Amino acid sequence: MPHSSTVSFLSYWRGLQTRPDKAPSRDRFDPARLKSLIPQMIMISTADPAYRFRLSGGFLVAVHGYELKDTSFLSLFRSPFLNTIKTALQMSLRREQPLILTVSAPWITDDPGETPYQNETVSLELCLCPMMNRDGQVDRFVGVYQTLSAAPKNTKGRLGRYTLVSSRLYEPHRTVRAAHLRLVSVEGRRIA
Repeated sequence: MPHSSTVSFLSYWRGLQTRPDKAPSRDRFDPARLKSLIPQMIMISTADPAYRFRLSGGFLVAVHGYELKDTSFLSLFRSPFLNTIKTALQMSLRREQPLILTVSAPWITDDPGETPYQNETVSLELCLCPMMNRDGQVDRFVGVYQTLSAAPKNTKGRLGRYTLVSSRLYEPHRTVRAAHLRLVSVEGRRIA
């Protein structure tokens, strides 16, 4: 189940569509309507095969340790996952539907005098929604990053390369709901 921030982003994007099988126009997208998500937002160009970042929020700069603008979205992934990511992105563009990627990445910390090392893993959900330009061509993704795991204990670090955990297209007939807590009991005793 998607995170509630992802659900908010997807609901806003769906509300911009004029038809359920078409991506909305970039002119209709107003980031201020999702003010709390602006630090987590991204925009990726589909004009070149590297899928370069056009914009990245402050949250991404903080977790990657550098500005992502003009860098390749694909360069964030480990090489075994590149073909799968390219295929998922192309399918999202062709169908003009949102793509949700779940990834994990090592949290790499730098201690003075030592080589960088991984001591934790961070899980993220990336929601990428295609957008049309004024000519009716899908030329970008807008999206949002959402962490799914607890913050790393050592905040002085950065994300390593991503491992793809899952990718899902959200077709128009799918209802998107936020994950919610369920209590499980056996013979009257709560176990989860």
